[in-house]
Amino acid sequence: MLSVLSLLWSALCLQAPDTLAAAVLSAPRDLPALKPSEEIQLKAGSASGAVNLSDAVKRFTGVQIKDYGGAGGLKTINVRSLGSEHVGVFLDGIQIDNAQNMQVDLGRLSLEGLSSVSLYNAQKSVRLQSAKEYASGQALHLTSSVPGSDCLRFKLKGGSFGTLNPSIVWDKRLGSRIGLRAGAEYLGSRGDYKYPYFDTTLVRENGDIKSLRLETRVCGTLDKGSLNIHLYGYGSERGFPGPVIRRASGFPFSAERQEDRDIFAQLSWIQDWTEWYSTAIRSKYSNNYTHYATHPEKNPMALPYDLHYLQQSAYVSAVQSFAVAQKWSFDLASDLQWNGLESDAWQNASPRRLCFTGALAARYRADFFRMDANLAYINARDAGTEPARSAWMPSLSVAWEPFEWMELDAFAKRSYRLPSFNDLYYSLMGNSELRPESAFQSGADLYVHSSSGVWRWEGRISPYYNRVSEKIVAIPTVSQFRWTMLNIGLADIAGLDLKGGVSAVVGDLSASLVLRYSYQRALDHSVPGSHTYGNQLPYIPLHSASADIHLGWRAWTLCWNTLYNGERWSRSANTADYYIAPWSVSDAQLSRCFELNAGLRKFSISASLRVANVFSYRYEIVQGYPMPGRSVLAEVSLQF
Repeated sequence: MLSVLSLLWSALCLQAPDTLAAAVLSAPRDLPALKPSEEIQLKAGSASGAVNLSDAVKRFTGVQIKDYGGAGGLKTINVRSLGSEHVGVFLDGIQIDNAQNMQVDLGRLSLEGLSSVSLYNAQKSVRLQSAKEYASGQALHLTSSVPGSDCLRFKLKGGSFGTLNPSIVWDKRLGSRIGLRAGAEYLGSRGDYKYPYFDTTLVRENGDIKSLRLETRVCGTLDKGSLNIHLYGYGSERGFPGPVIRRASGFPFSAERQEDRDIFAQLSWIQDWTEWYSTAIRSKYSNNYTHYATHPEKNPMALPYDLHYLQQSAYVSAVQSFAVAQKWSFDLASDLQWNGLESDAWQNASPRRLCFTGALAARYRADFFRMDANLAYINARDAGTEPARSAWMPSLSVAWEPFEWMELDAFAKRSYRLPSFNDLYYSLMGNSELRPESAFQSGADLYVHSSSGVWRWEGRISPYYNRVSEKIVAIPTVSQFRWTMLNIGLADIAGLDLKGGVSAVVGDLSASLVLRYSYQRALDHSVPGSHTYGNQLPYIPLHSASADIHLGWRAWTLCWNTLYNGERWSRSANTADYYIAPWSVSDAQLSRCFELNAGLRKFSISASLRVANVFSYRYEIVQGYPMPGRSVLAEVSLQF
């Protein structure tokens, strides 16, 4: 099987181009029935030019990143119109979750220390997954790289709008089987970019951010097993610039501020006890603090809020896997999670939730045919409420390789998403009458690839259909912190993802081109005859596309990326008041790598210059939140 990774890797400037070499797989029973729809392989110390994870993920086919602008703006992922709450974000097999609002901010996550980023439109179909992975509607998997030989890596990024982003990573071998990685990263930005405001030009105010991320990871191999311990700390203080609307002169648009402190510790232990029996134990504790204040003394038009939230979560997962005759394997997974939230908000709700998730999975692996079937179950009870919410979620996926150059995949599954604590309990942004959301997902995938001489090419066509009952939609109001939550009774989503790529390597010269297109018809079918019936769901473009061009010569690389999003509406009422115009932006990056020898020590240096929004196109991803124009980011990385 020719790998898709090299085109994506080189197009995203995450390393020098590679040939589309055959994938090496460890054992027949570990072959996935469904491969990632998109995947990026990351190389430690490479100059990617991406400030955060969202910069890379936004280029995936069928993905929209809801971005509120600037380094500190909220960035959430939406895949195939199902919403960010249906996308499980997993770090080394353990979910990064947020029971308070179920919004995982990709802007807080870094590419440093990761070996790959993978997107699955169903879920991974490999052994020893947690039950939450089976139950997730879609999955974004972040895999940490294993600390290699002893090294120290410094990286410094800086550029427009006062952006400064230094980081340091230290890898240390503690023995032949154990490795330590410790890292720190700081991000500061004024966020004071210019934007058009009716007949004039203004500067974005109160869009600054200061954040610090600290991580320590210990991983090691045991006899037929592995152990991974991860400690994470994140703190930030940022402003919310608010939407751009006409207001009385003399007042700032927003003086809202938010402080965050996120801490978690997670452990993963995987053990092959025999050739036919394996187990995986995962656990996590997280503590997340948020302070939100409107500062009415600075903005008399603001409602006076000074709110504190403390969310705690404890999670444990146990998985058993049984292999039979090298072709069949069975998994039994059980997860238990407790979430609690304390707040001094009005009504003083202090919700508690105990959630059990279980899954039974069966896999069949043959040379040219693979099948996965699983049944997941979720039962969640909020303290003081009756009855508990529960659902069964079956799933089936198959893969067939009729020829060496062709692969066919298909899947069907049901997913279920609970309302968050904010959705239910806080009148500031919630709706206590919200109902759980249920989705039926189905899709197919035809992948073809070939090579001839120096040329490599690939093509992928992926039709899909999703039907969502009681779809929960979050509509931003006058702030990124306050939302309007509502159910859309029934939504039908039919779409098509297309991807094609070609690459060539001639001597020291390499080149690649990747084109992607996505069609998403996401219609509100809740109330026949209503003024919203048959309209496109909020913030879902009918057409979107991207193009990646990569040129490499020796240690030089030049990358160009263009993104296009078609017209959208910010409400189900597709009227002129809620219309958001289409937009297209292009980014370019030039990078160079050096290697120096100083005695017995070897240094690796890379430098890059990235220009985002080359043509300074003025656009909005979220209505009322203008995005930055042209910006420049320089990066220097030193490893020794």
